[in-house]
Amino acid sequence: MKNLGKAAVAAALLTTGVSPVLAATENKTEVKSNKTAAESSSKKTSSVSSATSSKKTSPSESSKASSSSEASKSSSSAASSSSKKAAEKSTKKAAKKSTKKAAKDTKKAAKTTKKSTKKAAKNTKKAAKTTKKSTKKAAKDTKKAAKTTKKSTKKAAKYTKKAAKTTKKSTKKAAKNTKKAAKTTKKSTKKAAKDTKKAAKTTKKSTKKAAKDTKKAAKTTKKSTKKAAKDTKKAAKTTKKSTKKAAKDTKKAAKTTKKSTKKAAKDTKKAAKTTKKSTKKAAKNTKKAAKTAKKSTKKVAKKASAKSTSASSTSSAK
Repeated sequence: MKNLGKAAVAAALLTTGVSPVLAATENKTEVKSNKTAAESSSKKTSSVSSATSSKKTSPSESSKASSSSEASKSSSSAASSSSKKAAEKSTKKAAKKSTKKAAKDTKKAAKTTKKSTKKAAKNTKKAAKTTKKSTKKAAKDTKKAAKTTKKSTKKAAKYTKKAAKTTKKSTKKAAKNTKKAAKTTKKSTKKAAKDTKKAAKTTKKSTKKAAKDTKKAAKTTKKSTKKAAKDTKKAAKTTKKSTKKAAKDTKKAAKTTKKSTKKAAKDTKKAAKTTKKSTKKAAKNTKKAAKTAKKSTKKVAKKASAKSTSASSTSSAK
């Protein structure tokens, strides 16, 4: 409590611009000055008394020495007491004045301190209120920002999830379509290879048949030609002219047959290359050519036979 009072006084003095140490020093100096003045007055009185006593105690007045000495002592004691009393009164008055002034200054300083403290408290309260308001606003803004960020993050996450789902779906669909296309291509390739193999087999078979038919037709033609040559040789034996003509006709027929056979072979090859229908047509043409050749050979042989018979008749007639 005492320290609090001292602190309040010090604060008040500082507020008024007076140093607490200087004020204390001034008070101490004033008290000391009063005390010194009292002591000085006492010493003066004692000195005067001693001087008076010394003057009175001369050799001529030795009889009154003792009584003068006692009177001086009494006077000195009274003066000392009066001086002491005056000094005490002066000290007391100075102390009272100093205390009163100090109390007044303390009261003033306390008042100033109270005012300053009140102002400081008011400012502190105002600052605290402002800080609280700012903190509340900052907290509100932070909460709002956090809410906005959370909302944005949630929205972004939703979009990302949706995009990922769409991408996954598209990728899955593309993979499915690719797989399906690959399967279809594989199936088509397999079918095409099978068809090609089948067509090649059919073509080979047709070509083989056409070649067989051509060989057969050539064999038949050769046989017919051999027969015709035999008949021609026989007819040549009958008559040279008939034989020569028959040989000429046979040669012509052979040439025609060769040409027909060549054409038939060409057509057969062409038919084998194209389709089964062409091969069939070539075979038909070959057969027709063989028939024509056979017919021609038969006709030549018949003609040769007729001429031979005619020649024989003419020979018989002669």
